[in-house]
Amino acid sequence: MKKAFGQTVRDLKRGVNKKVLKVPGIEQKVLDATSNESWGPHGSLLADIAHASRNYHEYQLTMGVLWKRLSDTGKNWRHVYKALTVLEYMVGHGSERVIEEVKERAYQISILSDFQYIDSSGKDQGSNVRKKAQSLVALVNDKERIAEVREKAAANRDKYRNSTVGGMHRPSGGYGDKYDYEGRYGDRDEGRSSYGRERESGYRDDDRNSR
Repeated sequence: MKKAFGQTVRDLKRGVNKKVLKVPGIEQKVLDATSNESWGPHGSLLADIAHASRNYHEYQLTMGVLWKRLSDTGKNWRHVYKALTVLEYMVGHGSERVIEEVKERAYQISILSDFQYIDSSGKDQGSNVRKKAQSLVALVNDKERIAEVREKAAANRDKYRNSTVGGMHRPSGGYGDKYDYEGRYGDRDEGRSSYGRERESGYRDDDRNSR
């Protein structure tokens, strides 16, 4: 019942954003991908955002939301963590301009290596942000790793296109890749479980208020 109510509220917010506030579709997708909900962004949503980054206007809208999310603090740690997650995915799957912008603003991301937040149950949720920030900075400064990640992403897209031609359905992960929220690629079990480990049992409704 509680989950259904939460979904209804989220749908109402999306409706207001679209019809009243006129929020562009790509911005809404980024807002959804970086929400305060206790689960990570779906693979197909990440794929849509990465693809949109190849359009300069949508790229600007996307990055505007992500940098704003990265400025959040405290109980909105999920905004920050998920924004880092989206950026990390985009480095591998999106426009190369993402890599350059993240490099240019690496200092802003490096600051998050000191992010602090202890939730009501005493759990250090800030550690999730700290580790992800360090992972992203390390990634954009490793040309060989970037090349490897992007090559694998391209191969997965080709595989998806070929399977579509053969009449197969699109995989739930968007381009067919398994993305690990700890920043690794290709390990199905790790990719499925790592974000789930961050869904703490002491999660409170007030942590969900700002989306």
